[in-house]
Amino acid sequence: MTTGTFNGTGSDCNGSSGDANRVLTLANTGITKQNGFLVYASGLALAVITEYTVDHNSSGTEITFLNSLWDDMTLVVNYTENLTGVGNDFINGPIVDFGVEVTRTPVTKTTDFHGDKTYTDGTNETITVVFGNPDTKYSLDKPGITKVYDALMYVKPAQTINKYDKITHQSKVFRVETVSIRSFDGNDVYKTVGLYYASE
Repeated sequence: MTTGTFNGTGSDCNGSSGDANRVLTLANTGITKQNGFLVYASGLALAVITEYTVDHNSSGTEITFLNSLWDDMTLVVNYTENLTGVGNDFINGPIVDFGVEVTRTPVTKTTDFHGDKTYTDGTNETITVVFGNPDTKYSLDKPGITKVYDALMYVKPAQTINKYDKITHQSKVFRVETVSIRSFDGNDVYKTVGLYYASE
């Protein structure tokens, strides 16, 4: 998410000076959120529903001023919006700052009628991830459950990654054990991947 501020005057709205129901259109590029959405006219905070209404559009959020609005009145709108594209906070932050390239080998697991498992490797691809120190054991605690992984990795929310896939990092081969999505405010931000050293 990101925050934005509009500073302008009534002349930025449609309609004529002194009219009611004039509409101001913001230049947002993500869906604005009502939580923290504040509208000021001539320094006074306006109340939603009674003094203005708002349509939170994916772009061009529209604010309708229900009372008379003159062109020379100052307008300030503070708002929060979701960035275009899910997970951009993670991609533009940790991936840019700490990202490393690893090789992902997709793996298909099959089980025959004896219960014997066969793992078939697919085509390698290079992906950019945030990789935890592979020399550190990572313990994740849940109520009544403790799991220890040989390494942790964090990937973009849209990255395809599945249990049993192989990850090669600094000549070490790991196998994916768990993949869990981390969300904030209803948006997928990144995936946490638990890794074990691969046993061939």
